Amino acid sequence: MKGTTPSSAAPRSAESPSAAFARTLVVGLGVSGRAVCELLCLRGVEVTGTDLAPEATLRNLLVPLESLGCRFHLGSHREEDFLSVDQIVVSPGVPLGLPPLQAAAERGIEIVGEMEWAWRQTDVPTVAVTGTNGKTTTTHLVGELLRASGKRVFVGGNIGVPLTRWLLDRERRARSEENFETVPGIDAELLVLEVSSFQLDTARTFAPDIAVLLNVTEDHLDRYESFAHYADSKFSIFSRQSKNQVGILNGDDPVCREGIDRVPGRRFIFSRKDPRADAFVRDRRVRISLPGRDSFCLDLSACPLQGIHNEQNILAAALAAACAGGSPAAMQDRLNNVRPMPHRMESVRMWRGVEFVNDSKGTNVGAVVKALENFHRPVWLLMGGRDKLGSYEPLRRPMEAKVRGVLAFGEAGPRIAKAVGNWVAAAVYEGLEEAFRAAAAGAKPGDVVLLSPACSSFDQYRSYGERGDHFKALVWALPDESEGSGIAGDGPPAGAACCQDSPRSGANGLRGV
Repeated sequence: MKGTTPSSAAPRSAESPSAAFARTLVVGLGVSGRAVCELLCLRGVEVTGTDLAPEATLRNLLVPLESLGCRFHLGSHREEDFLSVDQIVVSPGVPLGLPPLQAAAERGIEIVGEMEWAWRQTDVPTVAVTGTNGKTTTTHLVGELLRASGKRVFVGGNIGVPLTRWLLDRERRARSEENFETVPGIDAELLVLEVSSFQLDTARTFAPDIAVLLNVTEDHLDRYESFAHYADSKFSIFSRQSKNQVGILNGDDPVCREGIDRVPGRRFIFSRKDPRADAFVRDRRVRISLPGRDSFCLDLSACPLQGIHNEQNILAAALAAACAGGSPAAMQDRLNNVRPMPHRMESVRMWRGVEFVNDSKGTNVGAVVKALENFHRPVWLLMGGRDKLGSYEPLRRPMEAKVRGVLAFGEAGPRIAKAVGNWVAAAVYEGLEEAFRAAAAGAKPGDVVLLSPACSSFDQYRSYGERGDHFKALVWALPDESEGSGIAGDGPPAGAACCQDSPRSGANGLRGV
């Protein structure tokens, strides 16, 4: 790899997985789990797949794998399946505290995550991006900047295509199979991976050539014992790096600053505040300074990505791409034309002077704080979903300064309204649609209606994308200027299933029943 890092010296796993493990259990049969099953079946491994989802949900997806000889147990996890194999591959998000997994660990059976399992089997140099917020945008940007620089890149992992699917397609091509669709980047000379904390928890050997940590704020405290354990998971992206590999951190994030000594390799810092940083931005001009290379600047005046959060994402991506040998001129050209990612501060429509913004990807409190930083107008904030059990206290100051009312919905609605109700007007609604109609009825010209939920979507939706698409459909269903309002009341109406109003719920017409 040209740039500041060497290419990987040798394959990461000297032993063929099929030779080492004759019987494998795959836990979790989503996209990544099914790819593992297919690849192992092609190699002649005896494979069993298990998932808590009922057979009716997965049956059509599993028929092709059954024809390859894969067996399945659905609807529950049987301990005997976990104890009768040589290796267990777990999909991202599978709780590691499952009793049968713990029983297998006590027997000495190897338990490995899907990403780690695939990464061991390739020697392609790797750029990996993690953090509480901004992972997807930054990973996408790194890939775009390197492609523009003439690099052959695969972008995937926790974003889009699992690494195992890339590995599977390479193996199928090597077997000269016909009539199959290959993933983009099958001939990659660089892997650019988004990596979640869940994936890092099952990655005992993962050591990317360039590792990026964007930020660490409270998230997934429904899974981790404490914030410290969650932070440890994020920092583990650096823990197996060599002294010649690169670690990139956010100098403006207090947790990243405090943990800089946990990076064993070459350290690079990006910052919006410290001009001494290796990547720094001021007045929409980014300056990159790397040892042994001339400094260069990138002009963001024509870049479609707006907002403070995107400046941080661009800093991290440009620094990582520069470390991987990206061309400054090519990077500049790509930044001028890059498309914003959907569901991330996505301006949907201006309706009667009110802007509607979709930030459905804002699934934790830190993301909502970043979202609010971008507005200097009154905000009606839609929050809710499945609670991650973190504190809402970081929202106090931005809410008091910018938020006209909080419309809380879903499972987390009552807890959110109770937590923020002393700072702003808040009420609880059964679902997104009821909360949306309340916001649309109350918003005045110059206001913003922002969906930034601070929660996962899994109480009422299959994904944050489905939730964001629902929000956008509601926005575009609002009547045209020539039609009547179509929205009852002068202010936000009562929620259909309001549990309890906040102490300030009478303000601004925000109320429940």
